[in-house]
Amino acid sequence: MVIPKNGERISKIDTYLNCAEVFAYRSTCIKRKYGAVIIKDDVVISTGYNGAPRGFDNCCDLGRCLRIERNMHQGEGYGICRAIHAEANALLNCSRQQTMGADLYLTGINPKDNSIHRAKPCPLCARTIIQAGIRNVYLRLGEGIDNYIIVPANELEWVQESK
Repeated sequence: MVIPKNGERISKIDTYLNCAEVFAYRSTCIKRKYGAVIIKDDVVISTGYNGAPRGFDNCCDLGRCLRIERNMHQGEGYGICRAIHAEANALLNCSRQQTMGADLYLTGINPKDNSIHRAKPCPLCARTIIQAGIRNVYLRLGEGIDNYIIVPANELEWVQESK
């Protein structure tokens, strides 16, 4: 979380990434917590965090994650994952008219120590972000002020390269 020092004001970008971080702490995932915030014209349009569909058991409720048990890494095994990703959840709450030209802010958290995880949308979320008309995606890379990158949505990795 970026915190202002000496009465200084933090940037809008770090403010919105902080909001995404707050929502990441709401996540029910025990492998990786993500939070997303969609902003248009300096207004919060939607928020989301990763977790099972409403009304279904979450991994934190079950006390297990099949991806962890099978030692799967980022980009692997999403078909056995119970979670809807933060980006998808944020986009599900919007119409395309609302998301056209908006920006998405994404922060990831490591549940074991609450450290910042280098955020990156999976290819399926990247496709969804592009289709929704999102302009830019702001990805928190680590702790501290201005520790992020801005990726134009149409430059996201939306197809996974075969290995």
